[in-house]
Amino acid sequence: MKTGNLPDMLNIEKKLRGYFFGMACGDALGCPVEHLTLEQIKEKYGEKGILELPPDSPWTDDTQLMLVLARGLLRGAELELPELMGLIAEELVFWLDEPDLGAGATSRGAALNLRDGVHWRKSGVRSKTCGSLMRIGILGFIYRDDPDKLVKAAMLSGRITHSHPVSDAASIAGAYAVKLALDGLGPGEMFEPLLKITEGISQEFTDALESSYKMAYSKKGDEEALKTLGQGWYADETFALAYFCTLRYPDDYRKAVQTAVNITGDSDSVGSVAGGILGAKLGIEAVPVSWTEALKDKEKLEEMVLPLLEKYFQVSGNEVRS
Repeated sequence: MKTGNLPDMLNIEKKLRGYFFGMACGDALGCPVEHLTLEQIKEKYGEKGILELPPDSPWTDDTQLMLVLARGLLRGAELELPELMGLIAEELVFWLDEPDLGAGATSRGAALNLRDGVHWRKSGVRSKTCGSLMRIGILGFIYRDDPDKLVKAAMLSGRITHSHPVSDAASIAGAYAVKLALDGLGPGEMFEPLLKITEGISQEFTDALESSYKMAYSKKGDEEALKTLGQGWYADETFALAYFCTLRYPDDYRKAVQTAVNITGDSDSVGSVAGGILGAKLGIEAVPVSWTEALKDKEKLEEMVLPLLEKYFQVSGNEVRS
């Protein structure tokens, strides 16, 4: 068994908290402006759009479903993938009894299929919406040291709800980007690995990923570039928009997330994906304290941190020594 020292453990804990709270804060910041046009956002919040989280800000189904996936991982991340997928499927059925935080028809329809007895391999709806992408980043943490299992788990768990090549590629990219962030790669350094790991799955996704990268290094302003990349309702666009924001502001979590949510489209999903990637890269210190304190139900995130850390060290074969 490999060993790690206490500073290593503290560092990975900061990165996990960065992912958790970074994602949730991006989700919560985008929540009030989802479905609004950029013009409507500016009319309501000012020319710069929505910038801060008010007290007791709720997250949406994006964070809720990430926690559903996390609970499945806590129950069996060390198992073979078919067994693990069965546990995740069970958690999705349990989720149907939770408050509806705005889940899309695809995720809810697939969960209803599972409840009706449809096997998880056949429960997914053929849809390229972003419901699988938005929850998937936690796999990049748990399987950080096992890229092959990470890719397979991302694809299979995504297909439980979303059965479409675009969703396959986006799910893999979403999880792998968090893994790369934990490994210390900046967003710009992620491009080639993301391109390679999703190669041949979906040309739509490949085109969106390449456009995101090119647009980030173009002379176009944020608003014009984001409008060109889409609205984020489909998984390829969601990832492209989120990735663009991390490329433009790789060391500024706050600015990246503010840019991500001030769009015409799926603000909370784009904000949550961008926030999760940069939170994992920069750690919890990069997420504004005022934002984390403003989150409603933040204790639900906090109570998952230590169990997930323990599961990570179990899965990775590391033990901590002081």
